[in-house]
Order: sequence, then C-alpha cells, then structure tokens
Amino acid sequence: MIPGANLLNLALSVIGRQTVRYFANTGRTTNPQGVQVAAFAPGVDITVGSVQPMSTAAKQQNGLELEARAIWWYVPRNVLGLNRDLSGDQIEYDGYRWQVRTVTDWYGQDGWVGAACTRLAIVPPPPEGD
Repeated sequence: MIPGANLLNLALSVIGRQTVRYFANTGRTTNPQGVQVAAFAPGVDITVGSVQPMSTAAKQQNGLELEARAIWWYVPRNVLGLNRDLSGDQIEYDGYRWQVRTVTDWYGQDGWVGAACTRLAIVPPPPEGD
C-alpha cells in the first residue's frame, strides 16, 4: 500500500464500523471539593471506527499492566492520549468508560489513529425517563 491509501477505510469496508461515544478532553476544572480534575466535552456518538481487543504482547509494548482491560480503538479522527499536563480523551464502549492512553498517529499521513485505551468504570444507566 502507498502512503495516503487510508488502510483503516479499507479494513472498515470488510469488518464493519462500531459506535462509541467520544468525550474530547477540554482541559481541567475545579470540582466542588476544590480539586483540579479533567474536564470533557459532552459525549458524541461516532460510528466510523473499530474497537479490537488488545493482546498481552501489545499491553507489554504499551507499558500497561498485564491484567489491565485494554482495547485498540481505530478511528479516522485525531484524538488525544495521556500526556504531561493533559488527561487525554475518553470513550464509552460496551457499557464501560475507556481512557485513551497512547496514540499511534497515522492521522497526518492517512487520516486515522490507533488509540490504546484502558477500561475505567462501568457506565451507569441513564436516569429513568431519558
């Protein structure tokens, strides 16, 4: 394949797309207890990428603990991972909230990224009536 061929779009035409809810990191805010915490934009449903399980070898290569619940999220969007002074983006998938940790960045060349994500918590159901 040649640069700019966008292998992700080719793969998605075969394996299909999955929907995740994407939360872009917007910086920090102060919570009611006076502690600085990560802030996120409202969630947006995205059905343009694919979520895949992460192998034990990939966990090791990405500096994750072997027992960590981890996935790859391949998406044609420039997302942020954990960096100094930056909490990174998050997604909701399969009933869980996931933290984008590291990003394999092919965005500038091919228009997509591979985001290594770790599971944070079960997403609570919406209040009744929603």
